[in-house]
Amino acid sequence: MPKEPLENDDENCIYGSNFTIRFCDEAEDSFREALTHVTKAKGVSLSGAISALLERKANGQLSGESDEKEGKLPDGSNFRAIKKIPIRCYYWQSKTHKATIFVSHFKYKDQQKLDSRDSQRVISNWWAYEKNSEVER
Repeated sequence: MPKEPLENDDENCIYGSNFTIRFCDEAEDSFREALTHVTKAKGVSLSGAISALLERKANGQLSGESDEKEGKLPDGSNFRAIKKIPIRCYYWQSKTHKATIFVSHFKYKDQQKLDSRDSQRVISNWWAYEKNSEVER
């Protein structure tokens, strides 16, 4: 049985009509790091575009080529990526916390293939937030 969404002390969540999007530890740092690979102007544009895509996801309005299956989680479900080239936002929909999506991290990508380090990072975050969910974050 899913738990209620996690209480949130910070303002770094996105609240939509369908989901609450929470960011794992270091997700925001990974976004800033990904943006170092593009010009400042492109970074501003990407920030706005990714924010809009995340808001659409929170409201249940995102599908298709911007939101794709990427890999498997230990429970057999999939993690996904929201794509705004050249940035990817890796996330999963929680089975532990009702109506909650966790963003694992962001990555600058100059190739299509999923890097095993990204899979491992998502899986590590999944274990921390799904299986050790009693830990205060």
